Amino acid sequence: MLSAEFSVVGIFDVPKEALDFVRSNQVDLLVIDYKMPEMDGLEFFRRCKEMKPVIKGIMLSMVDEAGLVKRCLKAGMHGFLLKNVDKTELSTAIKKIMQGHTYVSAEFTHRLLEPEASSVFTEREMQVLRLIIKEKTNRQIADDLSLSERTVETYRKNLFRKANTTNVVGLVKYALSRNLVD
Repeated sequence: MLSAEFSVVGIFDVPKEALDFVRSNQVDLLVIDYKMPEMDGLEFFRRCKEMKPVIKGIMLSMVDEAGLVKRCLKAGMHGFLLKNVDKTELSTAIKKIMQGHTYVSAEFTHRLLEPEASSVFTEREMQVLRLIIKEKTNRQIADDLSLSERTVETYRKNLFRKANTTNVVGLVKYALSRNLVD
C-alpha cells in the first residue's frame, strides 16, 4: 500500500486485460511497465489515452535512456521513473501528477538536457540507418533514396563514426539502445 490517499484498482500482467479494465472502469492514473508482453508500455498508454483522453500515466523502466523519457513525455505521459524507485518517490510522483505536474526521476533530469543521439544524425543519415536495419544492401538503399551507391557508403561510414562502431551489429545496437528505431 502506497498511501491512504491512493487506491489500487487493478494490477495486470496482460495488456489486453488491462485495456478492457480501463475501458470499463474509472481509472485516473496508470503506472505502466515499459517492457510488456504483446506491446510496449508506450503503445499501451497511447491506446488508453484514445479511450480516456484525461487519463494520466507514469512509465516505469529499467532503461536508463533520455531518448525513451523524451518519447514518453512527448506521447503525453506525466511521469517517468526507474523500476527500482522506492515507495516514497513513487508516492511523491503520484501526488505531483495528480496535482497537474509532470514528474521525472532525478536520475533523468540532467539527461533530458543532453542532445539526443538522433540530433547527432542528419535526417538523411536516419533514412539510411532505417534501411540498414531493414537489412537493405547499399545498392538497394541507393535505389530507394535515389542516391549513388558511393554516397550511401559515405553515409554508412558517417553513421559508424558517429555511433563509434565498426560494423552493422554495433550500429543496430547503438540505434536500439537510444530508441532511434523501433
